[in-house]
Amino acid sequence: MKLVDLHLHTRYSDGAFTPGELVRAATTKGLAAIAVTDHDTLEGVAETKRAGEAAGLEVIAGVEITARVEQQEIHLLGYFFSDDWQASTLVVALKHAQQIREERARQFVGRLNDLGIPVAMEDVLACSDRGTVGRPHVAEALVRRKVVKSVEEAFERFLKRGKPAFVERYRMEAAEAIGHVTRAGGVAVLAHPGLNRVDAKIREMRDQGLRGLEVWHTKHTKSQTEHYRVLAEELGLVATGGSDCHGPLRGGPIIGSVPVPYEVLDALRKA
Repeated sequence: MKLVDLHLHTRYSDGAFTPGELVRAATTKGLAAIAVTDHDTLEGVAETKRAGEAAGLEVIAGVEITARVEQQEIHLLGYFFSDDWQASTLVVALKHAQQIREERARQFVGRLNDLGIPVAMEDVLACSDRGTVGRPHVAEALVRRKVVKSVEEAFERFLKRGKPAFVERYRMEAAEAIGHVTRAGGVAVLAHPGLNRVDAKIREMRDQGLRGLEVWHTKHTKSQTEHYRVLAEELGLVATGGSDCHGPLRGGPIIGSVPVPYEVLDALRKA
């Protein structure tokens, strides 16, 4: 069976892989296709596609957009953009999201400084050599400064909601994000719904243009996977999946660890 992984990150957001390393990991795993879905940016797509072409691996242009349903944060995956996506309103919206991410990182640094922790924005930017900046980069800066021993400790002590350096962030509404993806010729998919508690709103999002549901995900239990498989079928949504791998240095899932058949790509193309 040909397998794919449709939820992957590179160093263009908070992943540890360069595009070339991501492609090598995918080919080593024997995957037939991958989608690069960096947070709020498409900047890594071209480089990953070039690496994929050289390795004979199919690479799908994708993105993971941070949005919200009412006050609940969700993540929306976008796939299969038309050839003119680089000139679309989606790119403008993502640039705005990147600016918001960087400003939030500056606020994290300010709050950490207020706590007497000697970390600077330059330290954070040094942890991100391209693309978007986010909380993981602030956490990594704290590790490099030896304030904490691990990224996990940084989140637990300072950066999680309710912790002393936490900063709330702006998130566009789900309907807006779905609209941006659709107008760019793409297909919008709700990422890891088992983590977001918005089941009651999925039908509404379907009516707004949502076309898929990430059924297979490393953090979904067996019962959640079956629940969302059935829900996707009931609502006429494409059942998709991916590992949500951020690379070996970030911990968490391994690329290809969620078996997703290639036929899912055919279904997304039809959508």
